[in-house]
Amino acid sequence: MTNPYLEPVARLWTRIAGIVLLIAASGLTVVLGLGIVDFAERAAARRTVTSSAVVFALVLLALCGICWQAGFRLAFNRRGSQSTLFSGPAWFAIGTALTVMAALMAAVIFSARRPTILDYQVILSLGAFGVWCIVLAFRPRIQQRTDATNSDRTRDERA
Repeated sequence: MTNPYLEPVARLWTRIAGIVLLIAASGLTVVLGLGIVDFAERAAARRTVTSSAVVFALVLLALCGICWQAGFRLAFNRRGSQSTLFSGPAWFAIGTALTVMAALMAAVIFSARRPTILDYQVILSLGAFGVWCIVLAFRPRIQQRTDATNSDRTRDERA
């Protein structure tokens, strides 16, 4: 019996998911652009910026990048050589962004007030996920299986 979670998804569904992600990325880009324009044009907006707004903008920026990368790869069937959705540099960028966000959040929260257990959970989970993404960036490339043959070019009975 095969595991249904390991079966490839039909090409139509991957393209639909890719297009949806590209639409979401476009929307996020518009929201970020309007926020930057508003920040640049209005002095009142610059005076009301808090650390939470900066962290939220960084999270939106990270989501925007992830949606663009994943949407492009799914919509146009551009798989990488690592058998993952993102390329090595993309995993590194995501991991670096998450660890920098965790460090910035820790610096802002620890300097402003006594952290709560929720603060610790968010900071540690963001940092751990960021480190995990960086580890994925440096993972050795996986040789993809070709059809149902093994390295000896004989039929693989497991497939």
